[in-house]
Amino acid sequence: MAVVLTKNLHMKQVLLLISLSLMISSCARRKMMERVQQYNIRTIAILPAQLEVTGNIPKKLTPEQVKEMIAKNNAFLNRALYIDLVQYVDTRLRRYSQVQFQSTERTKKLLEEKGLSDSAVWQMDPLELSKILGVDAVVSTKVTQNHILSDEVALGIDVVGGILNRTVPGIGIPTGAARTSDMFVSSALIKEGYTVWSTRFTNQTDWNYPFQQSIQNVTRAIARRFPL
Repeated sequence: MAVVLTKNLHMKQVLLLISLSLMISSCARRKMMERVQQYNIRTIAILPAQLEVTGNIPKKLTPEQVKEMIAKNNAFLNRALYIDLVQYVDTRLRRYSQVQFQSTERTKKLLEEKGLSDSAVWQMDPLELSKILGVDAVVSTKVTQNHILSDEVALGIDVVGGILNRTVPGIGIPTGAARTSDMFVSSALIKEGYTVWSTRFTNQTDWNYPFQQSIQNVTRAIARRFPL
């Protein structure tokens, strides 16, 4: 009986801590949203995201293949970022928001009319870009992917670790932890050259958690944290 009471008390304490944590998080987010709304932002353009690839890039890939891979992954990043930000406007946290996101087609057209490539955009003043795009603010995002291991090597490490765990008692080698890359993410909402909101965090990939899946989690995290 005493054991049951102790377990129930422990469970109540855990639930109380979770509730308090959610309340604090909710209050902090509400205050942030109220602060950002003071800037009277009504129209936002999402700039082409910058994907930088560093580290131990697989040697089996030619320079052309690496370039194609980066372009493909960058395009996926841009699509996922736009979809997640716009979809979150229509859900619970932003159902009363008056913010309008410029379509990617419109943003691309206006930048092309000025002869601006993605790499040129990354070097430009956000205030100038806001004027070119005719919006109140812009979202600037950068993802740096630092390659560590190839999928094959990471899988091999996990397989060997699993075998050793089964054959050597008590060795306790962690499996599923061989990262193929680390991802460093930064995103900011900028109005008139001033950073109104920003976020930074990390993610990773492994042989069983590929780039596109990781990127989807990255863009969803940005959307969840976005203040408008």
